[in-house]
Amino acid sequence: MGKLILCSGERTNKPYLFTSSGIRVYSMEELCYYIYHHVYYVDEEMISDTLIDWIDTELKLTERAAKLKQLKQMNADLKTLVTVIMCSADYYTEYEIKSLLKLLDEITDMPFIKRKCLKAGFSLKSGNYHEAAAEYERILNSQEAALLSPEEYGDLYHNLGVAKAHTTGLLEAAELFCQAYERNHREESLKQYLYALLLSGRQELFQEKRREYFISAELEQELVDRLDQWKDEANSTALLQELIQMKEEREQGSQNLYQRAKELAASWKERVRQK
Repeated sequence: MGKLILCSGERTNKPYLFTSSGIRVYSMEELCYYIYHHVYYVDEEMISDTLIDWIDTELKLTERAAKLKQLKQMNADLKTLVTVIMCSADYYTEYEIKSLLKLLDEITDMPFIKRKCLKAGFSLKSGNYHEAAAEYERILNSQEAALLSPEEYGDLYHNLGVAKAHTTGLLEAAELFCQAYERNHREESLKQYLYALLLSGRQELFQEKRREYFISAELEQELVDRLDQWKDEANSTALLQELIQMKEEREQGSQNLYQRAKELAASWKERVRQK
C-alpha cells in the first residue's frame, strides 16, 4: 500500500483485489486507507457483495458485514455505506472521515461523465497507465462524451496519449496528441505531438507539421534543446549505465548476465507493486 499501517483487527492471508487499481488489501485498516486515498474510484459497484462477503469471512466482521448487506438491500446511498466501512476501524479521525464524506458528496453531485474523467485522471497520476487508458477509451466512446466541450474532449485525447506513451508507445501516442490539439488548441498538446514525432524519428512528418501549424523557429529550437537535455539526463542515470554494462557483458559472453537480468527485473516489479 506504500505506507506502514498498524492493524488492530483481523489480517487475512487472502487479500481483496481491487481490479480497477490492481491493489490488494489485507485488513479493515488497509481497506479504509484504500478508500481514503482512492476516493475517485468509490462508487456503488465498488461496495459490492463480494467485498462485503470478504469482510465477513476473511476479516471476521460478521456484524459489520450484515449491516452493510442490510443497507444495500434498503438501497442506502453510497455515503452511508462508506461511513459504515470507515467507522469499522480506528485508523482515521472523525474530522478526516467527515472531510472524506464531504469530498464524496462533491463527487457524487457531479455529472457521471465528469466523475469518470476524475477517476481516469487519478489512475493516470497514480501511474496506472493501462487502467487509465482503458478508462479514457470508455469515456471517449460513451454517449455521454457528447456533453463535453471540444476543449474537454481534446483534453481526454491528450491524457489518453500520455497513457499510451507509457504502454503501447509513441506511434499511437503521437496520433492522439494530434487529435487532442485539433480539438483543444492547447500548446501543451502541440508540444507533446511534436516531441512524439521527433522521438519516434519521423523527421519528415515533423517538418510537415511544423509548416502546417506555423511553428516558429524559437519554438522548434526549444523542442530540440529540451530533447537534448532529456537525452543527457537519461544517459547519466544509473539504470541506463547498468543496462549498457549488461549489454557489454553479453557481447563478452558473461556467465552472470542471466542472474543480473533477473535481479533487475525483480527490482522493477517491486517498484510497481509499491505504487
